Amino acid sequence: MSQVPPEQTPHHASALLRVADYLSRPQQFIAVADARAAFRRTLEMARQASVVLTTNGEPAVALVPFATLEAMRGALLHLLVDEMDTSFTRLQAQVTSEPRADATSDEELDALVDAAVQRGRRQSSPPTPRTP
Repeated sequence: MSQVPPEQTPHHASALLRVADYLSRPQQFIAVADARAAFRRTLEMARQASVVLTTNGEPAVALVPFATLEAMRGALLHLLVDEMDTSFTRLQAQVTSEPRADATSDEELDALVDAAVQRGRRQSSPPTPRTP
């Protein structure tokens, strides 16, 4: 299991979740023959390496070979499971390191339940009308 420094974990987990969200979206399929008319050169470039299409100079879409996408999905799944394991281990350590309160007696529990029931009854009962 890989160890991620605690100061990088929130950003790391956030980035992984954003990528997981993207990869979980449904894929759209277009026949290569239909796309080739407009993207012939782009598709040829995408076979060699990823191609980033831009809008106003800003990255908008990336075209990657399908095998690369599947490899990314597998790697991401592995990273997510690793991150979940790390997070769970950290949470377990935190819980075990926290001081434990003294056990509550049966009498204290009964008193707490009675108080909660009485509060609930007061809140759920309609107010009594006042007579002038």
